[in-house]
Amino acid sequence: MHRTIITAIRLILLAAVFLFFGQVSVHAKTVGIVMTGDIPFYHAIHKELLKEMSSYFDEKNIEVVTQTPLPNPMAWTNAARKLKALGSEVIVAYGLPATLATMKEAGGIPVVYAGVYSPETMNVGGKRATGISSTVSISTVLRKLKSISDLKNIGIVFNKTEKDSIIQAREVKKFEKKLGFKTVLISISSGKMEGDKIATCDALLLTSCSAGMCKPHLPEIVKLARESKVPTVALISGAESMVVMTLAPSATEQGLKAAGMLRKVLEGESIANIPPLDPEEVELIVNLKEARGMGIEMSAEILDSATRVIE
Repeated sequence: MHRTIITAIRLILLAAVFLFFGQVSVHAKTVGIVMTGDIPFYHAIHKELLKEMSSYFDEKNIEVVTQTPLPNPMAWTNAARKLKALGSEVIVAYGLPATLATMKEAGGIPVVYAGVYSPETMNVGGKRATGISSTVSISTVLRKLKSISDLKNIGIVFNKTEKDSIIQAREVKKFEKKLGFKTVLISISSGKMEGDKIATCDALLLTSCSAGMCKPHLPEIVKLARESKVPTVALISGAESMVVMTLAPSATEQGLKAAGMLRKVLEGESIANIPPLDPEEVELIVNLKEARGMGIEMSAEILDSATRVIE
């Protein structure tokens, strides 16, 4: 009789434990992350977001599920669909292509973005999404290039699949008449690269695709630019050791601001009431070693304004 009572008590306690953890599991929230794999800028943003939010996630029993798709449309779409199927409370997306795919597939799930160039151009935002853009001043980029090279022909490395890459190329073209140069569009798609055009350029601008679908071609692009002594400038961080200049938003700021927005959504605030932000911290990284190898003299103005100088 005594043994039966003890067994019954144990069973009751075991059932209570399972019931408790089952309720916790039901009520646990899931945050989905779409982060295109092997892109240093997005990894740096994500690292800052997790650093800022880790204790909050633990306190609120929030599970973080990260998808790291390859940089192509189908992979972005599948990543967003998986996170929707998991019942994500909110999805964080890094970069314009991933954000566009997520907004299309997420339905009513709110989306917080970071590292998105010119989100307003592609109608990213409204009642469904908010975040921090990665837009930088193209006029500033061209002015700095003009100080180190006689700009007659500017090569623009872009990819037709990545919308931010196209937007950046178009913005550069708008300055043709004002600054007296012509653009040379260097399209990289389907594994092909128009590398022969690089030698015809006075400078080479690497759009955001240099960290995405164009990344496998980046070493060859830089090699051809070095051989023709064509200065290179990138609009996304991650290739600082290879290019002459990089002008890009601070990944730290991107991650911290996105974390703040994410916290507000998780605490119940409507995403429509959270205004999108533009970056306040833009970093200029100058690779003096690369410049000297091409025989390029960097002005005191550029060096004084640099966030970091690689020697």
